[in-house]
Amino acid sequence: MSKTNSFALIPQTDKKMKKRIKLVPPDGGWGWMVLLGTALTNIFNQSMLSLCTFLYGDALEAMGYATQGAALVLSTMLFVSNLGGPIAGAVVKLSSPRFVSVTGAVCCSVGILFSGFSTNIWHLVLTYGILLGLGLGFIQNASFVSINGYFKERKSLAVGLAMAGTGVGQTLMPHVVRYLLENFGFKGACLLLAALSLHGICGTLLLQPVEWHMKKVEEEVEVDEKMHLLEDSNKDAPKTKDHNANGNVTFKGTRRATEPTLCSEIGAESPKKSLSQSNKELQVHSNGKSIEKLNGNYVVPTPKKTMFRKIYDLFDISLLSSPRFINVIVGTAITVVSIQNFSMLYPLFLQKKVFLDKQQTANCMSAVALADIVGRLTLPMFQDKYHIKARTMLIMTSIWLIVVRQILAYQTDVYVLLAMSALYGFGRSMVIVARNIAISDQCRMDQVPSAVGLGMLSIGIIVPPAGLFLGWIRDYTDSYIICITAQNLFLVVFLAMWIPDMLYLYYQEKREKRKKIEQAIS
Repeated sequence: MSKTNSFALIPQTDKKMKKRIKLVPPDGGWGWMVLLGTALTNIFNQSMLSLCTFLYGDALEAMGYATQGAALVLSTMLFVSNLGGPIAGAVVKLSSPRFVSVTGAVCCSVGILFSGFSTNIWHLVLTYGILLGLGLGFIQNASFVSINGYFKERKSLAVGLAMAGTGVGQTLMPHVVRYLLENFGFKGACLLLAALSLHGICGTLLLQPVEWHMKKVEEEVEVDEKMHLLEDSNKDAPKTKDHNANGNVTFKGTRRATEPTLCSEIGAESPKKSLSQSNKELQVHSNGKSIEKLNGNYVVPTPKKTMFRKIYDLFDISLLSSPRFINVIVGTAITVVSIQNFSMLYPLFLQKKVFLDKQQTANCMSAVALADIVGRLTLPMFQDKYHIKARTMLIMTSIWLIVVRQILAYQTDVYVLLAMSALYGFGRSMVIVARNIAISDQCRMDQVPSAVGLGMLSIGIIVPPAGLFLGWIRDYTDSYIICITAQNLFLVVFLAMWIPDMLYLYYQEKREKRKKIEQAIS
């Protein structure tokens, strides 16, 4: 073997490992208090989603409205809560998640309070539909952004624990509302529910900025000594000024005044120059652009943003330029539409198709809620343990829901229905938990508020027409089984949108890993 070849086999490197301090999310610590506050808020506020007909049903009948009036109030609330998502995302960027969540909790309390004095359906639309809906949208967006900032490795578990508060509220609050209506009447029940809703404000105050609780960790970084020597030589290199034929100032060294950066000029100005001349001059480049000289520095002026551009940046509309992001938010919206419509249809299915009484219907609904809580606590642990992505979990649980609901539609035995209700609630929990996580995975950390807001907006746009379409199918066919099948077809459309993209991502990652291995071997 020659000397040259022998020398080539000796690894030559000037790289060394150095340590640096890095700030990372605590993945716990005060984050557990944030979860407690979010759960407390969800118990007394988010649970109001399922109490519309139960709390306001008799009042609507006294006003001369029945099912259509309840549908109008509930649809308004769902539309406003999802429309409030992008607004909440913009306000979060301008202020903080705690400010937005406190504002939302106040709106919820005020909406419930004033709804007790309603004498017309439009009073309920304004109080329950708009005020409560806007408050719920603010709370949902801001609380997820706060949790997303505190947790990185255990994000799914954290979101599951926080969302478990909604399940607890949906289990307990119907019994509380029944007791209050029987003993204090409609107005008294609304006043006491508004007082309970004030506990949500206490919970939102626990959402402290994550910057207060960031954890310091040491990490090793690879430093190339040759690069440091090159930087030092550049710093020490003398820079002399020269003027070219166009009058531009250039520096002999590493920088030129024509670069779009701040270029410091070496050398003192003549004392004979006036103050205005020495502090501010205008130089014109050969490309037609001008730079301003301020206190001996050359600065390229940045163009002022128009109002449209500011709004564009505030709401991060650039996210919509990604086909994958659009696919994600539309897909998650379709899953929410399917789940919400089944939740509204299920009590009617049990009473009118299976002919269960109110107590048996309540037992089936409680089975759904209890299994939902169990799922929100256990499925995120399973996801974290096996490192399953949120989008993959959504696909798996959607297939689970299709099978369970299609079997449930043909059952008549009450015990079988209780078991199927529990299986449905267990699968439904992961769709609710993983929805916002799947959206946040498609963007940077600073874009999360806007991304979640755009996801909520897509739900608000899709829910009304999809709900009317599914209701029309039920009325036209007079069949609950066909309507449940149509709801499952929505999930089939969702799977057709996501599975090809997930397969493409899987093979792309596999190809990139193979390239890295080949490069390492070579």
